[in-house]
Amino acid sequence: MTIHTLSLTITDKEVVAAVQRTWEMQKANMPAEAQSQIKNVKDVNLSFGEGEITVSGKFVMGFLPVPFEGRCELTPADGGETLVVRLTKVKASFFSGGGEAIISALANQIPQIPGLTVSGDSFLLHFPTLLENKAFTLGGKIRSIDLRPGKLTFAIA
Repeated sequence: MTIHTLSLTITDKEVVAAVQRTWEMQKANMPAEAQSQIKNVKDVNLSFGEGEITVSGKFVMGFLPVPFEGRCELTPADGGETLVVRLTKVKASFFSGGGEAIISALANQIPQIPGLTVSGDSFLLHFPTLLENKAFTLGGKIRSIDLRPGKLTFAIA
């Protein structure tokens, strides 16, 4: 099956559920060090806002839970074949800044996935590669992304 045109709207709650399912399936492929770090991440929340996605939670260091928050922007690239997820701001306890160091650290912990690459402060999701050998392909390109409180809409044509 090939999808040529699609308007897809998803809520932040639907994304959280899908990420949790995927996370559980991928844990076995992660290095042991990454698995132990993941156990220290608690109360993770994801929400869609006006033009950005916010991810927050707590990272337990010893007995001390350290709150964190990251903000991301989504933009299409490569003529709409790639979705760029850019970590624009990170706040954690005594740190506030851009996302390049965090993205670099995460990239070293997650398993290699064809179609998922890292560039500076961004994850790049190349859909033709990600969907290779799957039940469907994406014949269209991402034409627009509308990010509003509680929902995200992709227009693919």
